[in-house]
Amino acid sequence: MIRIALVGTGWQGQGHLNTMQNMKNIQVVGVCDVNEDMLKKASTKFSIQGFTSYVEMLEETKPDGVIICTPPEIREFLVREAAERGIHCFIEKPPAKDLGTANKVQEILEKTGVMNSVGFMYRYSPAVKFTKKLISDRRITLVRSAMLDGLALRPNWPRWFFDRERSGGPAFDQAIHIFDLSRYLLGEVDQLTGYQDNLVVPKANDFTVEDSFSLTMRYKNGTLQNHTHTWSYPDVFTQIELISHELHITLDLVKGRVSGKIDDETVCFESNEHSLYHLELEAFANAVAENNPDHIRSTYKDSVNSLAVALKAMEALDPSVKVDI
Repeated sequence: MIRIALVGTGWQGQGHLNTMQNMKNIQVVGVCDVNEDMLKKASTKFSIQGFTSYVEMLEETKPDGVIICTPPEIREFLVREAAERGIHCFIEKPPAKDLGTANKVQEILEKTGVMNSVGFMYRYSPAVKFTKKLISDRRITLVRSAMLDGLALRPNWPRWFFDRERSGGPAFDQAIHIFDLSRYLLGEVDQLTGYQDNLVVPKANDFTVEDSFSLTMRYKNGTLQNHTHTWSYPDVFTQIELISHELHITLDLVKGRVSGKIDDETVCFESNEHSLYHLELEAFANAVAENNPDHIRSTYKDSVNSLAVALKAMEALDPSVKVDI
């Protein structure tokens, strides 16, 4: 059993605490937050010792690993304090707010040699594993992906999500999952362009992000992908459709399902495994317990490339840059 501490007791942090309650190979030894009300609620709910001082938590609980669920601009100090103590780091996505900070964090991780993982949970999906093997020796021509959600329609959703300066909007906060998974399956992105608008939820003082966007990406291997994204859809829908002269398959990330045809043969796969959050934390725990990084599919170093795509997407979606016909 490995000892885990967690910093950041917001929505994502409490989600991980819920998940770890049912994991026999993890003991949560401490939680930390500067917001004393949130900290008290989390420490009471999960019966875990709470700390307002991160360093004090690390020194007192002496964890094997730490889960970092703070906003992305608050990572460098947290990673350094853990890594220099030999504490392995699981870092939620996005890995950083900018590439400069991300590179500094990567230098810390390389210098200390601690195990590290970033919360791109789709990489741990059995359906993704099946898909990756299925297309491993095949050329993909076209990709259509969509991530549709209703965050902007939920009156009780935290308002900071809709502040571009804080969250980065749907491209940076959420579509980065698609950018990361597409890279994992297809390779590196070479070019991108896109459009965004607010046809459902108008921009306002407390809503400075687009509610929808469409992005086209070209990969270095020539594959073309169109990604459609919205926060104003009254349900949840996340799919990646892969197309070539040999195959036409759909990866449904919500249902964990792969369907379609390859070489005129019907393909059908569906997984009933644990939640993806369980699988990514289990991989991190196994990597720490066995001192084996091979369990981890989403290293910090690799995640920086996904961050770079997300930042370029935000540039491409900048409404101040227009090409008129």
